Amino acid sequence: MSCGFYIKMALTNIRKNARLYLPQMLTGAGLTAMFYILVTLSMDERLHEVRGGSYLPTIMPLGTVVVAILSAILVLYTNSFLMKQRKREFGLYTVLGLEKRHVGRILFWESALSCLGAIFGGVLLGILLYKLCALLICRILRVDSILGFYHVSLTSIIPTLLFFLLVYLAAFILNRIQIARLNPVELLQSTHTGEKEPRIKWVLLVIGLLSLGAGYFLAVTTESPLLAINLFFLAALLVILGTYCLFVTGSIALLKFLKNRKTFYYHPRHMISVSGLLYRMKQNAMGLASISILATMVLVMISTTVSMYAGVEETLIRQYPHDFYISAGYETETEAHKEIPLDDISKIMHQAAEASNLEISGEFQEIYFSCAFNRKNNNVFGTDRTENISEIVECFFVTADEYQQMTSTEVKLNKHQIAIFSSDTGSHVFSAGDTLTIGEQTYTCAEKLSSFPINMTAYSMVNCYGIVVSDEDTFTEILNLQKKDYGNAASDTSHHLVLDFADEKAMEKVYDQFVDEFSSGIRSYVDAQPDSTGGYGTSVDSLWDTMDYLYGMYGTLLFLGLILTLVFLFATALIIYYKQISEGYEDRERFQIMQKVGMSSDEVRGTIRSQILLVFFLPLLVAALHMAVAFPMLTKLLKILFLSDQMLFFWCTVASLGVFAVIYVVIYSMTARVYYRIVE
Repeated sequence: MSCGFYIKMALTNIRKNARLYLPQMLTGAGLTAMFYILVTLSMDERLHEVRGGSYLPTIMPLGTVVVAILSAILVLYTNSFLMKQRKREFGLYTVLGLEKRHVGRILFWESALSCLGAIFGGVLLGILLYKLCALLICRILRVDSILGFYHVSLTSIIPTLLFFLLVYLAAFILNRIQIARLNPVELLQSTHTGEKEPRIKWVLLVIGLLSLGAGYFLAVTTESPLLAINLFFLAALLVILGTYCLFVTGSIALLKFLKNRKTFYYHPRHMISVSGLLYRMKQNAMGLASISILATMVLVMISTTVSMYAGVEETLIRQYPHDFYISAGYETETEAHKEIPLDDISKIMHQAAEASNLEISGEFQEIYFSCAFNRKNNNVFGTDRTENISEIVECFFVTADEYQQMTSTEVKLNKHQIAIFSSDTGSHVFSAGDTLTIGEQTYTCAEKLSSFPINMTAYSMVNCYGIVVSDEDTFTEILNLQKKDYGNAASDTSHHLVLDFADEKAMEKVYDQFVDEFSSGIRSYVDAQPDSTGGYGTSVDSLWDTMDYLYGMYGTLLFLGLILTLVFLFATALIIYYKQISEGYEDRERFQIMQKVGMSSDEVRGTIRSQILLVFFLPLLVAALHMAVAFPMLTKLLKILFLSDQMLFFWCTVASLGVFAVIYVVIYSMTARVYYRIVE
């Protein structure tokens, strides 16, 4: 037979099975477009050069890997579903006289045509959508849109084509192996295999309960943000394992328990519902578990990325009570870093502000030192190392005079008295009269502070103490103690000039010019010092630098979260759609049998509808439960990313769940129409 015959047969089969092939091709095109967009974003240098765009080449390749893995899984999943529905047809071909090699050629051209349609359609869609995505990225990063560029490059197209061609080729090879191994009788009966009543797999049930319980326990009991980093992925893997095990065998165990309760089961409505659900759970457990995990991933990604991006302004306000924190030093023959007096830095800053037409509205000097300690029972030990991250605290020390200068608030302290501010809300909060031992000296907390002038948000992953000591001697005593304990790794006193500007918007426009003026002034100052060897360094921690950093990182993560959310929605919709088709073909015969034994059409339709509603909305309930349990651990992870507003994250989570539930209902409603058309 000629090649044209096989192509014609393949086109006819695709057209007749459009209900199966069209969703596969559309999903493949969507995945290809997403993959192409992420690859192009990671390579487009014009976007990398905009403010905040430096995170694109770092974060987008990670998203590309995730999309690649999900794409491979989805292509193989849809391929297995198509083969399950088509095996009987292929078996009929062999009965009618075609050899397996002929069936393989028909299958090859079906796979090739659907593959090429999905891939090339996806690349074209990706090229069209890339402009929109680039504009969206610019909008998220709060930069001017880059107009007039259409980034079409072979360096983006070729990897996309090669990857998806390999995935579809792997799917075809698996199909060809299946056809080669099965005989015509098995092919004809393949759609009726596995219809025996399922048995409870007790080992899987125990594993599922233990895994889910352990994952939930870790999520709820982990207190330290640093521990949350290490345990999050372990908890996630345990929950995923537990979800699959409990869907596979836990649901069957529950339904069998109900079936064995005679008074409950032998009721017309209960008998049909329980037996129907028992059969459905056996067939659909893995798919429903996958939907639950995908839904949970969608909720985690969109709620965290939206809350981080929405909380940028609040994070900046909390992290930067003042606009600029500056220090500088230069190299001499005897010192690697000699501090430039803060008064001299102040003069240079005023000159730079005047050259940039800016007005400085506030100024003070910040002198403190900070050090990490191990905290136990109101004792802070510098020498006592610990493996327990939850016992580590960061302490910030200032003298009472420095505290008064920075806050205009007087704190009266006697010798060996301290005032304490604690960022912890748990058992480590101090009250007046409590004692704190540092080294061998015990200090009494004379006052509990409600705030502290030193910015401690950079250490938000551990509990922080702001400690005001009575005088310079005590300050030096504690400083020398930690130097003795930590040696070369010890902290030294930090000197910063802190500034505020009258017009922040004006500063944002001329920020680069202002920094250049300041650097030029420092260079002239260092060149004028007789002991300078020419080398110098400045430390500039400003509101505007961090604004670029946060919007760049959070904006890129938000965009990636949106892309991955779309991919997960593709996956969810596709699994639900194919489940509805599978349910429809299987329920059509049951629908007819129940009518023959005396049930009305409305009763049968109502029974099946209630079963489907329960089965398909169970994953949404499970995802909501997973998200509720994961909430405490996620808040701690977000704390490391400088988002400590739990209420913002809570409402973003609630909104994400609401929006996803609406989309889920829409997906179900659209796919349910296909089911009812098949059944009726």
